[in-house]
Amino acid sequence: MTRLILKIIPALFSWGIFVYVILNVPYPESLTRADSFQLLSFFIPFFLSLIFSINLALNNILRSIFISFGIIILLVLKALDSLNLVSTGLTVLAVILLLSYFKRSSHLTPIKSGLTSGSFIPKLTRWQKRHLSS
Repeated sequence: MTRLILKIIPALFSWGIFVYVILNVPYPESLTRADSFQLLSFFIPFFLSLIFSINLALNNILRSIFISFGIIILLVLKALDSLNLVSTGLTVLAVILLLSYFKRSSHLTPIKSGLTSGSFIPKLTRWQKRHLSS
């Protein structure tokens, strides 16, 4: 029960910040005329709100980040009037590939993934005995 409450609090807090930004920051006429403060003050709380809300259902913060990033990209493409079937498909494909890549690599240890072999690392005690006896 306390775990669920600890997950809900950041989501509610970030949605509260997002609603505050919506109500108090003056909005531009279009996305291309927005300055960096307006863009960052909108997208950062929205991104965090999406992450924490999706994490309530998925229980995986890395997957939540990638899905939220894909939603943000689709939203920006829609605001720039560049969203079509191809860009949507490529964005969804990129998010799916990122999710599948990190799903596979998260369970591998460095020895299983082949980054190091482990047997070629000399023990310090053997090295000291060899060099101290010489």
